[in-house]
Amino acid sequence: MPNEAIVYSGPYEVGRLRRRRDQRVAEYRFRRSLRTRIAMPEMTRCRIAKLVLYFVIFFVLLASFTCGLGVLVMTYHVPKDRPGCKKFPGLCTVPGKWRGDEKRIIWSHSNQKQLGSIRRQMARMVDRYGLEGQRRLMACNLDDTWGYASGKPCVLLKLTQALGFEAITYDDGMTLPDHAPDELYFYVAKLGMEARINRIWVECQYKKEEDLDIQIEYVPDRYFDAEYLFTRMNVFLNDDENGTYTEDPSLRRIIGVQFSNIPPNRNVMVRCRVWAKNIPLYMGTVRFLFRRTAPVNPTTPLLLDEWYE
Repeated sequence: MPNEAIVYSGPYEVGRLRRRRDQRVAEYRFRRSLRTRIAMPEMTRCRIAKLVLYFVIFFVLLASFTCGLGVLVMTYHVPKDRPGCKKFPGLCTVPGKWRGDEKRIIWSHSNQKQLGSIRRQMARMVDRYGLEGQRRLMACNLDDTWGYASGKPCVLLKLTQALGFEAITYDDGMTLPDHAPDELYFYVAKLGMEARINRIWVECQYKKEEDLDIQIEYVPDRYFDAEYLFTRMNVFLNDDENGTYTEDPSLRRIIGVQFSNIPPNRNVMVRCRVWAKNIPLYMGTVRFLFRRTAPVNPTTPLLLDEWYE
């Protein structure tokens, strides 16, 4: 028996029968391939024209979509110097430490550690404005301790930055709301018409108590100039004896409030508010607790040794 007829596993099969089986399988596969295969069309001129037309339409649509997307981005693009949504400005103050919803300012004119802490807090606020900031608030810092060593403490009020915000101001005393204090109404009413326009008014009051007469002064003015107040550009051009110079608008977002006649060892409650039609009072209100500590004289005689004899 020839070796090719030997089958080592499975049923016995003659080579001739195996060749016929393989031939039938090959013919079956060939007929199946004829039914399922897709012949490549001939590359005619018409087919070439259609392909070119399809490519042109595709790139035209792609260019239209890209241009439309670019127009939308440019139309609704938010500039770098403006936030996605406009916010109200708030009111921040220095010095002091927060205790709940009020700031406590406790100091003694003889405690150099407390005076140094206050001086550093004020310097962090003012040094960013350079010499212009120091000159603007000079009346608050005549003793180089912002009045805390001489009994005339000063508090700095600053409107926080709200890019793109345009304040709607009270340009007449009659437009002030009913809950505005009478003192602010009389102050605005005494000003001329040109001095009332485009200004955010500031008002500070202390809690009235017996034998308490505190004087309040505003440095340099009792208002924030609302024109170009919330921008980042040097838009102000001022003239003085030293020539013409440009001023940073953020410098006009800070003023000083100076208090005098604060009695020692007594809590004094103060509230400061800014007044504009579109600035909510809860955003523009701060509260302080002043306490100037001083040595207390003894009210009873000292216990002498002879009292025990």
